[in-house]
Order: sequence, then C-alpha cells, then structure tokens
Amino acid sequence: MPEKHPFDDQLRQAFQGFEPEVNAPWDALERELDGVKSAPESSPANTANRWAVAAAVAAGGALMWLGKPAVDELIVAATEVPSEMRSIQAEPVPFENATDAASFESAWDQFTQETPTFQEDVLAEDLREGAKPDAAEPVEPLVNAMAGALDNMADDLTAPEVNDEVPSLEVLLASLPFTSSSSEACEGVEVSFELSGLDKSLSFLWNFGDGSFSNDPAPRHTFMTPGTYDITLSVRAPSNGMIRTRTIQNMITVLPKPQADFSWAFPEMAHSGKVRVKLQDHTPDATATQWVVDGESGNSHWIQLEVPGAYPVNLVASNKHGCLDDAKHDIVVADRHGLGALARFSPDGDGRYDTFLPPALNETSDLWEMVVSDAKGHEVYRTRSVDQPWDGTLPDGTLARNRSKYHWTVRCQAEDGTGKLFTDEVRVER
Repeated sequence: MPEKHPFDDQLRQAFQGFEPEVNAPWDALERELDGVKSAPESSPANTANRWAVAAAVAAGGALMWLGKPAVDELIVAATEVPSEMRSIQAEPVPFENATDAASFESAWDQFTQETPTFQEDVLAEDLREGAKPDAAEPVEPLVNAMAGALDNMADDLTAPEVNDEVPSLEVLLASLPFTSSSSEACEGVEVSFELSGLDKSLSFLWNFGDGSFSNDPAPRHTFMTPGTYDITLSVRAPSNGMIRTRTIQNMITVLPKPQADFSWAFPEMAHSGKVRVKLQDHTPDATATQWVVDGESGNSHWIQLEVPGAYPVNLVASNKHGCLDDAKHDIVVADRHGLGALARFSPDGDGRYDTFLPPALNETSDLWEMVVSDAKGHEVYRTRSVDQPWDGTLPDGTLARNRSKYHWTVRCQAEDGTGKLFTDEVRVER
C-alpha cells in the first residue's frame, strides 16, 4: 500500500461534517436488496453487472491515483497566492543619460544606484486574505479542481519540451555578447555597436575607451583620435540588481586620415572678365587627390573663373590606409564694386579725382597690392600703400592719354591666409 498522501487529508477535511439535506428511503432499499439475494446466482445478467461494477471501480481508482499530483497542484494554486504577488521589488532608480554626464566616473555612479526598499502590492494582500475557503461552500473549489485535473490529466502528465537552443538570461549576461560594425575605422568615421540576444530594456553603460560613454542599448560613436581602443560594456539586470561587465581589448583600431589643405595663387594682372587661378595642394602623406570646383571634379591644378563670382573649391585627399579627408574654401574674384572703386578719374591737377585708388583699401587690415596695366598687358604702375595712389603717370614719365583705358588688379590676403582678387577697368578723363 502506498504511504498516506496529503491528498487523502484534504479530501477528508473537505467532506468532514458534510451531510446531504435528504431523507433516504431505507425500507424500499431493503426490499430491493432482498429481491437481488433471491435471484439465481448463475444469471448471465447478474454476472455481467458484477464485472461492469468491478471494472468501473478499478478504473476510477486508477484514475484518481494517477490524477493525485495534478489535483494537488490545482488545490495548492487555488488556496495559495503566488510568491511574486506577495511583494515586489521597486525598479532601480533610473539614471540620467550617460552622455550628458560630466565624466565616466559620474555616469558610473548613477549607473550603480539602486533602490534598496520594497513596496507591498495591495492586490496581493487582498488575495492572501481572501484565499481561504469559505465555510459556507467548502466543497465547490475542490470539486472544480478535481474536475479540471481529470479532464486535463493526459496533458498534465506530459512534461513540456524545453527549447535548449534559446540561451537563458544568465548565460547571456555571463558572456555579454556584443559586436561592432567594423574592427577598423578611419578617424572621424562613425562605428555602431549591437547586442546579441539581450533584452534592450536592461540598463547599459558603454565605455569607448576615448573618454566617451553611452547608456544606449545600441550606440553609435565617432572616434576622433587614431589609436587602438578597448570597449567595455556593463549591464545591470533589474531582477537582482547585479552588474555584469565585459571588456574586449583592442576591439577598435582607428586609422589616421590625411589632413587635407590647399591654397591658391592669383595672377598679378588680369586683362579680361576671366581670371586664371592656380591651386596648390598642401596635404601631407596623400596618395591621391581630386579637385571639385563649383560642383565639377577634375585633377588639374589650374582653373579659370569668371569675374565677378565666389566659387566653392574642395580638395578630396586619400592616404595609404584608404582614409579620406577634404578641405573647402571659397575663391572670390570681384569687380570694382567689391572695393567701391570709380570707373574713371581725371589726373588734371584741379584737386578733384586726380588719383586712382579703390576707397576700401584705406580701411582694410588685409595685405594688398594693386597693379595697373595697359591694353597690351604691360605693367604701368604698382603700389602697396594708401599713400601712393596712381596719378596717371606712365613708366616713361608721361601722362596717360585722355579717354584711354587701363586694367587694374588688386590682390588681398587676410590674416588667416585667405586670398581675394578684384579686377576691373578705369578710364582716364581730363
């Protein structure tokens, strides 16, 4: 005989004191039993009835014996409150965005903050008080539990299959699987980081090794200094507050990019509405370069610009690592309006417009030089001082003829090295 099972005590307690509210007809029952005794013992019908009753009793007993564990579980579930409903642990205090913190140390302090207090669940407390069976109806919960257990006994006796291919959270936290979009990146190129199988609702803190950090589950980061960097990821699980940290050494190698730079040179004299400019590449360690002028690319160091205009010029350079860099400047070529110059002057000695010099040159702090040339392109005058304007005197000592035209070109250079060119015509009138 098996040992006494708690199931027997539960049945006994449930039915103890239970009496049906009916009066049994005992006299009729005795007469019916006497009739059964007087029937022949060898009746086939009686024999079949006896076997049927015996089989039913045996089947019922076996069914109840096999169903005891399932019924036990349902009884316990009906009378007890799940432990997770009795009290819940408050979520850890959320910390500010790590990228807004002053340093990694302050971000780490915020990341490790937790709330040690617990909060009672009011609904769970009500369930605990109401979980006891009502004395007025002691049998109904047990009967319902037994019925459900017997109906689903076949399913309950079969254990659910476990998917061994899905790793548990503990396994994932132990390894902290994370990857990057590239193991090598050029300076100034963004690198993205991705988790593998981790719930992104957890708390994260990334340390990129260059003084930058992030609490984004899948951050993107741009390394601005060449070198090799260790990447560290810390994860805090809200279930137990434990922090897991993993560092991958030498995970990211940042390659240097070329420092693209260029300048340009204007001609001393211009004689038409177009100016030929020479581009000068100053990029060190460049293996290839390309110019982009006003949206059009080319390899020539010479460009021709129309006056007036401001032309964006880009230099794209690459080095032996395949890293790229570009430099951009606006090259300005302007006419007399850019310096407020007059279209004519009259060197006749009357004290009015006797000399020529663009007025804006009296106020600029840039270095500048003005060159005047005749129609054939021969230089006739050069000055770098506001105290030495052109008075119309030619190199041979004679005065410029009345109604003659001359070209003038002013090259300016700002303190940052940026150059501008102004060119136009001026007419002599006496």
